[in-house]
Amino acid sequence: MTEKKIAVMGMDLGGSNLFSVVYDYSTREILFEEKIDTEAKKGYQHVLTNIANQIEKFKQIVERMGYELYSIGLGIPGILNLHKGIVIIAPNLGWKNTNIIKDLGIPEEIKSRIVLMNDVNAGMYGELIHMAKLPEIAVAYFCGTGVGGAIAINGRIITGVDGSAGEVGHMVIKKNGKKCLCGRKGCLEAYIGKWALNAKIQKVLEKNNTLLNDIIKYDLTKTPIKSASLKKAYLQGDKFTRKLLEKYYASYLGVAISQVVNFINPDVVILGGGIMEALGEFLLPYIYKYLERYSITKPPTIFLAQLGDYAGPIGAAYYSFQHIKNNQT
Repeated sequence: MTEKKIAVMGMDLGGSNLFSVVYDYSTREILFEEKIDTEAKKGYQHVLTNIANQIEKFKQIVERMGYELYSIGLGIPGILNLHKGIVIIAPNLGWKNTNIIKDLGIPEEIKSRIVLMNDVNAGMYGELIHMAKLPEIAVAYFCGTGVGGAIAINGRIITGVDGSAGEVGHMVIKKNGKKCLCGRKGCLEAYIGKWALNAKIQKVLEKNNTLLNDIIKYDLTKTPIKSASLKKAYLQGDKFTRKLLEKYYASYLGVAISQVVNFINPDVVILGGGIMEALGEFLLPYIYKYLERYSITKPPTIFLAQLGDYAGPIGAAYYSFQHIKNNQT
């Protein structure tokens, strides 16, 4: 009887999309992938149903191909207590103190194969396992619907005492500042998260003096601004969009990165997420300018994440395999 090959599944749950990929563990070949809308506004149970359906669908597909689905890594955009398996808060999903694995409507045998991790930790891990040489200290900022961060020392993700390390999006950058979806005031995410950008964009759309009026064909009260929309307006030279990204966005991000740089002195900073993927090559000089201004030492090397949307699913998939294997030995 032929021994089944091993497949690992990675899921990147974002405020906008759920991107799931399943890999041949040995060859890292993609066997199947699918991206669907998260539909977070429809509520917690609806999102869980989407996750459960994707897991069941992928499991059936790989088993027909002769694989065993060994592990499932699920990246969550929020603060987790990894010891208890609880999502303490996921602001862009509207979740607080949820036990997502327990609440999933799937068999216990499959639940036991799910490993939770912060979505940016997953993205960082995905980038690291594809590097030719590991940096000594690396920090990641993933900028999209929310703003997440991660820290790695010699390739090892630093999760903190209970798994909540790296939450750069909820570092307070302005006392008593704008209210964040996490419930506090002045967080970085309250300034450059996509919902924060939505608020600034909507005010300008009402005045009808931006090319975004012709580009945005969706409801900004329900959908975060799409990175592709910002890129299109930016490349067309829209003055509002360029000012928003080059001066406002880049300044807040550059200042925020400088605080971490001053604290732990990393040799590498990785910038990822939807906005960086779409516009990073244009914004990098502006971000670096502000980083250099506020860093007490020479700024580290900054580079854009190389794997795009695949970083999260890759990292979650391979981390889940290692986690389950280590717990079985």
